[in-house]
Amino acid sequence: MLVRQSVVPLSLGTFFKHLPILRPTTFSPRTLKRRTLSTSTILSSSYFETLTPTQKDQIHLYVDVLLQWNQKMNLTAIKEVNEVMERHVEDSLAVVPPIRNSYISHCSSSCNKLNLVDVGSGAGLPGVVLAIACPGWEVTLMESMKKRCVFLEHVVGQIGLSNVQVVRGRAEDPCLSCIPTTFEDQETIEIVKVSRRDLNLRSFELPTPLSFDLGQNLLFREQFDVAVARAVAEMRILAEYCLPLVRVGGLFVAAKGHNPEAEVMNAERAIGTMGASILQVCSVESQSPHGQRTAVVCLKARPTPRKYPRDPGTPAKVPL
Repeated sequence: MLVRQSVVPLSLGTFFKHLPILRPTTFSPRTLKRRTLSTSTILSSSYFETLTPTQKDQIHLYVDVLLQWNQKMNLTAIKEVNEVMERHVEDSLAVVPPIRNSYISHCSSSCNKLNLVDVGSGAGLPGVVLAIACPGWEVTLMESMKKRCVFLEHVVGQIGLSNVQVVRGRAEDPCLSCIPTTFEDQETIEIVKVSRRDLNLRSFELPTPLSFDLGQNLLFREQFDVAVARAVAEMRILAEYCLPLVRVGGLFVAAKGHNPEAEVMNAERAIGTMGASILQVCSVESQSPHGQRTAVVCLKARPTPRKYPRDPGTPAKVPL
């Protein structure tokens, strides 16, 4: 049986009258609310390929020695060569472009000869890698643990780096009025001052609880063009550790994870108290688990108040 379907004429006004009403939805974009903060992307996954054959050999030697020593002491949780290259070496190389670009743009017309301190260097990351990649830079590795300092001295000697100095100490250690030459304790470590051009390598005997101050010692305070830190502490604490070491007009660069916005905003007061401001946040491609790392760059505009850094432990317990 054939059924004929009839079509009822529908006016345009009736059509629009029966359309569902769409209510507007409020959308708030997720942004950092600060005028001075800019974000740029720097691809660093191929930076290793820009190194000379000699520099590549030095990197491979560093990784070999690191993994050898890692069998007897805790230097890194990563055990494989390829992972060390991807996770540690590439991450360390990733901060070179932000340092160079920011320094040339805001500090000086040249960055070929920088005086840089790696605060909480640990296994030498990023300090040793930066010293290899930028042989014109004078790099000071600051580390509080004696065993790691022994490793750093060893690997620097094995690689043959003449632009690296190792200092055992904490950024917030009590100020020493003078540098002693002898102690009753027999353990000896080498202390190298800010620049070998002015001060020679010295050997001192230090008791275990004592470590040399950087942040309050005039030999180190506000003497560096750049301070860097990777995987040490949150930004509020790092600001108090690192910025007292940076000269006025210099940079503090913190290597952070893939999404540090809240941490950076929370550290604005601490950074300002130390005499600096956030210059930019650079997203860098790397082989980290999240596929991206971030370099937070701060520019120091005025001297750090003399009372900072505070007594040992205080910055971590009571962040600014």
